[in-house]
Amino acid sequence: MKQYNAALIGIGGFGKNHTKQMVEHASERRLKCVAFAEPNPEANRPYYDSLVGIGVKPYVDYREMIQAHPEIDFVAIATPIALHKPMCVYAMEHGMHALTEKPPAVTVQDVEEMAEVSRRTGKLCSVSFQMTGINAFRKLLELLRDGAVGELKQVTGTGLWHRTDEYYARTAWAGKLTQSGQYVLDGTMNNPFSHLLNNCLYAAGMGDPAKAAPVRVQAELYHGHAIDAEDTSCVRIETACGVDVRFYATLCHSSSDTPQLVAHGTAGKMVWDYGHRLKVVGADGNERVLEFPKEDLTRNMYMNLMEAIAAGDAGQKTLYCPVDACRSFVQATNGAFESAKAIHPLPVEYWERLSVVIARAAAEGKLFSELGEPWAVPSAPFALDGYRRFALYQE
Repeated sequence: MKQYNAALIGIGGFGKNHTKQMVEHASERRLKCVAFAEPNPEANRPYYDSLVGIGVKPYVDYREMIQAHPEIDFVAIATPIALHKPMCVYAMEHGMHALTEKPPAVTVQDVEEMAEVSRRTGKLCSVSFQMTGINAFRKLLELLRDGAVGELKQVTGTGLWHRTDEYYARTAWAGKLTQSGQYVLDGTMNNPFSHLLNNCLYAAGMGDPAKAAPVRVQAELYHGHAIDAEDTSCVRIETACGVDVRFYATLCHSSSDTPQLVAHGTAGKMVWDYGHRLKVVGADGNERVLEFPKEDLTRNMYMNLMEAIAAGDAGQKTLYCPVDACRSFVQATNGAFESAKAIHPLPVEYWERLSVVIARAAAEGKLFSELGEPWAVPSAPFALDGYRRFALYQE
């Protein structure tokens, strides 16, 4: 494989993992990290020093970095959500491929702009929805296409995690709907459980999320913590391919359980979780469990992007998650906000029952209000035909 010239924007937060990737791939001579941009070096001194120590040139402004290094092949972007789109667009407009953290954008208009720039410039924009590259999930997609569970009818994702007030205090944009006039929409759908929702849509389309484009979305959104965005959600999605998607998530659980996805077909079901195994259950109830070796998921995304660059014109098909494939995800989240209309309070006295409520809702395919929960607020379905712009919560 050719050695690529790479750059990194952001070394704090999850950027620490990207710093590790840059150092490791450089030691293996897969890439040369020529530059990085970080506006707050002192807050991330060990990671800053690790890059400078291998000869990487530091910058404060990412635009200055990109302009100074036209030899860069791709830029990795590990920054707050609202910065993903402008940074990806700037990199691609300057002749560089991009690998951005998830989500690529949080509005349909922004993800469409990113996809258009990628098409126009011929530059790849890979989104680090890293669960799309995990071997167990790739096997699930393969088995779905092979008809292992008959005709696919429904995909259900459930996620129950525990988050404290400190989690939301870690950064100024955490739990916000907007910040400084920019959309953030930092809740269950766009941040902690975005991998789960994205994989549900991938599974519904059997590897092609465009086939699972949302047609109608009905959602209820709640917050138990003192935040603007949702920390508890239930979403029902009708897709273009006829496979229903159900999504249930909370950050108010007493512990953090392993999120899982269940694909239901006419001849059985498959269960995949964030671990490295896949359970296949036949119509007769017999089951088999497929075990897979543990993987470095961020490393997978770097390797996948470099393989896609090497593939040339075939690179878009090589990517695990090109930005163009994220339209269905963003349409689904935007539709959920449009349907719910507001983020409703979830009183703390009901938190301990959430696991029971979510389990029942997932089993019956219902929203929380349809179960008669006293805190739940009904919503109406939102049709996405011709939907081109998200404009809620504008300041």
